[in-house]
Amino acid sequence: MDAARYAMERAADAEGVSRASAPCAAARQALVLAEAEVRLASRRRSLSRNFEEASRLMSEARIAAEICAYQATAAKARARTRSQSAIKELTAILPRVHALARHAWDDDSAKAILEADVALGEAKGAFEKGDYERALESAERGRARLAGAVSGLNRTFDALHSSPRRAIWRRWVKETLKESTSTGRPVLIVDKLRRQLRVFKGADEIASYPADLGLAGVATKTQAGDDATPEGKYRVTEVRNPGQTKYYRALMLDYPNAEDRERFRRLQRSGQVPKGKGIGSNIEIHGHGGRSQDWTQGCVALDNDEMDDLVPRVRVGTAVTIVGTIPEEVVP
Repeated sequence: MDAARYAMERAADAEGVSRASAPCAAARQALVLAEAEVRLASRRRSLSRNFEEASRLMSEARIAAEICAYQATAAKARARTRSQSAIKELTAILPRVHALARHAWDDDSAKAILEADVALGEAKGAFEKGDYERALESAERGRARLAGAVSGLNRTFDALHSSPRRAIWRRWVKETLKESTSTGRPVLIVDKLRRQLRVFKGADEIASYPADLGLAGVATKTQAGDDATPEGKYRVTEVRNPGQTKYYRALMLDYPNAEDRERFRRLQRSGQVPKGKGIGSNIEIHGHGGRSQDWTQGCVALDNDEMDDLVPRVRVGTAVTIVGTIPEEVVP
């Protein structure tokens, strides 16, 4: 009887009620019958006591309890392995999706990634408490939310690559590179999707820097206060050095130019810009970047060391072209 009870205790430690319900229910029933038969036999007169039936039931109870304990322990081990694997996978995937999301941020994807972050925290907490089934459920929920986020991000990438503005971006980049070939001077091209500022001299790329954009990411600027980085062909109008700007160094751009103003008037006429809203100004390439996130009010931000590397290549009048993405058929 003690062996059966010990086996049931092991099963309880492995949460056999939930992990091996059928064999553990059978073991409990067998143990109850065996204990009842022992009590019944013990009440009989000594000469008529017969523990054969009690022994048989106790043997069955012990075997049933061992099966219960084995299956519960095995189920616990499987649940631990599966949940540990799911948590490890989610932990590895999340940073990659975060990095991907930076290039094509949208509210739905942001919400899904946040929910996946929360689910991972819940999974880790449940795992530490030994609640492996709940840990697995949370990790799988987080993985499902990430899959939804990736689908949304892919739609954003597809929209950019099929954008009707792609032809305009192609023309701008070609014209900018042609100017550099003609003058022999460096030009700057900002690829919003890739978060890169690339420096070309003719067709040769001579430098490239990671760039932070406005909070609106790849969205097209339409008005003041929308935190979007504008797209267009611009010129450096002023070079500001340390002590002359809030953001270490700055290259001031001539946004809005004539094309920006004409586009803004079209948006006003079509009602896409509310009355009283302005077009915005003070777009710069400046320092204090290198944060691997979009945070400016529409400017392009680089790491301070990279601004130190960039500024000597630039002068007033340098061409700066900003596009949603550089078409690969123009520049790989």
